[in-house]
Amino acid sequence: MDTTEVATRLAAVCDLIEEHRKSGAPICATRAAAISAMIDDVAAAAATGGTRMDSGACSYEEVDGDDELGVGLSGLVVRARLRATGEDVAVKSLHADPGCGGGGIGRLLREACFMVACGGHPSLVALRGVAMDDGGHSLVMDYVGPNLLDVLRARGRRRPFPEADARRVMRQLLAGAVEMHRHGIVHRDIKPENVLVAATGCGGVVKICDLGSAKSTAERSPPADIAGTMEYMAPEVLARSACGHGVPADAWSLGCVMAELLTGEPPFRGEDQADQLREIFDVLGAPEESVWEAMRPRLSAVLASEVKQWRARQRQVRHRSRLREVIPGEVLSDEGFEVLKGLLTCDPEKRMTAAAALRCAWFADEVEEDARVPAAATSSAGCAMSLAITA
Repeated sequence: MDTTEVATRLAAVCDLIEEHRKSGAPICATRAAAISAMIDDVAAAAATGGTRMDSGACSYEEVDGDDELGVGLSGLVVRARLRATGEDVAVKSLHADPGCGGGGIGRLLREACFMVACGGHPSLVALRGVAMDDGGHSLVMDYVGPNLLDVLRARGRRRPFPEADARRVMRQLLAGAVEMHRHGIVHRDIKPENVLVAATGCGGVVKICDLGSAKSTAERSPPADIAGTMEYMAPEVLARSACGHGVPADAWSLGCVMAELLTGEPPFRGEDQADQLREIFDVLGAPEESVWEAMRPRLSAVLASEVKQWRARQRQVRHRSRLREVIPGEVLSDEGFEVLKGLLTCDPEKRMTAAAALRCAWFADEVEEDARVPAAATSSAGCAMSLAITA
């Protein structure tokens, strides 16, 4: 697999879509088909023998009952059934957005491109194809199961995941992140709601989904907006760093997910983005001035002054990280804490990468656990939750 070639082709698609967005011209059906062909080339470059998108095989019908799987600001995901095989799938349709070229088709094709670039990795939701009907274009994806946020809520704060289960989940999420990052893809919104849980009989498989906010590090004009969910945003994102929303921000989000698995709630919960920074620095300590300035934060003068005051106060009292108090030894071993501390490092330059996390001692017993988590499971239609809601 030529990672550079995949990233280059992916960036070319993103650049073309961005040109349409800036021109204000909608993406017509002919142009959409041409872009889809480019996306098909990305898929072919991503993996030898990779599956090409077959929109003709993605004809689907709605299922009876409550078929809504999720709804957000950008679109709706419903459960459907392929007419050709009867297989359950998830279908994502975007809300109309004329500024994005043809009712959101530009955003949808971007997401399709990011999905196929990862070549159907087992820890990432697979794309079946792009379908077109009277309502417009839709992404047809593997149906997996409920999202991790629903599983956490069902368990409740008093019954968070034991360390072994948290490790099993994190191994898969980190592997999915490694696959995205080696193709220059930054997810930008990793959180429990964007992790799907496969089912009984599938060994506790989890998959990262929703690349609608993702960006390519190689595209000429990457999205300049702040993306993500506040509780999972890295300090540099909250500080509106001029350095941009890079790969280290995904690592931070994964650290927040790891802490939530172990405690039942996000590790930092501010009332707004400024308060979120305060919460982070209260636990981890404010970064040194050189680190902070290297981020090139774009904060209000008031908040910038507050950061200096926090740093001065913490220096006076010799503040040390309180992360071990938040996640004590009876909840997480020293080996696991090494991973958590590495991911939740304020300095993005020193933050542990997803690949480095997987090399830590915490994951050394992978042979035993991998026997319980099939590496190539890609479909879970008809299965129930495997990351048990019961005790």
